[in-house]
Amino acid sequence: EPCNLTNPSVGSGKHPSCTMSAHVSPDLLWMLTRSHTSFLNKRESGRIQFTSEPCNLTNLNSFKYSGLANSKAADIKSSVKVENGVAKNDNGIIITTKIQKSKKNSVLSKPAQVFKSIKSTTPAKQINSRRMANCVRKTVGGNYRPDLVNAALARWTKYHRSIVAIKSKTVAAKKK
Repeated sequence: EPCNLTNPSVGSGKHPSCTMSAHVSPDLLWMLTRSHTSFLNKRESGRIQFTSEPCNLTNLNSFKYSGLANSKAADIKSSVKVENGVAKNDNGIIITTKIQKSKKNSVLSKPAQVFKSIKSTTPAKQINSRRMANCVRKTVGGNYRPDLVNAALARWTKYHRSIVAIKSKTVAAKKK
């Protein structure tokens, strides 16, 4: 099994706000949501705009990275929960992508089944960073969205560095 990932599970991603893009063109959806969305965070009198929408790898409010407007979007999340500086529920990371139009188009009308999630089976502390970077590169960049590879790798690197920091704090706490 390549990349030490479980088989993709359809319908495990829960982002109901992203389903509207199945019925509307991406350009029209971007025109409607670029300045009026509940995910928008404006800084410095509106000059800098960030967004907290799902499937946005950089959190920038732009059409290229928008998870709402694009029919192809990817997201990387950590399933590690931290309580009092100690990692709990260490199950690695989750790579989520939007499902393309199927033959029957029945998937696009079901909000819970618009996303395909791939979850790592190795605990986050034991993940080989190069192997996981290759998995991210192949999943997001293969034939899906090559323009998002650098953003996806940057997101993976941030998660990996935070996991290493948590691991070092945990080891230091156990020595005391």
